[in-house]
Amino acid sequence: MHILIVTRRALELGPFADALAQGTGLALRFTDGWMNAKATLKTIPPTFAVLDEGLRGGPPLELARQIIQTNAMINLAVVSKLPPEEFHEASEGLGILAQVPDAPTAADGLALAGVFRSKRARDSALISAQFGTNR
Repeated sequence: MHILIVTRRALELGPFADALAQGTGLALRFTDGWMNAKATLKTIPPTFAVLDEGLRGGPPLELARQIIQTNAMINLAVVSKLPPEEFHEASEGLGILAQVPDAPTAADGLALAGVFRSKRARDSALISAQFGTNR
């Protein structure tokens, strides 16, 4: 299992990404544009993906729409400058787990890790309840 971070600012997002990896225990993969992200989705689907602004190919919410059409099981977080209410409106129906600030810090990475861990725990509990297994 891994997290895909789609960004053209890998160095800038380093502290955020390191904290996210530490907080989830998952490996990170980076790519810098839509084409590579879509190829990764088909060959090595991530458990979670973080989509940054400023990507080649278009805005992150449009990429989120396309990802969900390809694989609705991938959990998404989106970096956005939008105020929270506008982001919620713009992302309605996409099932995005979290909005990430435009200049995310290590604290933001740890917070997002908590969201991802909670989602994974809920999914595991649901699977166990439906199939009577402990995963």
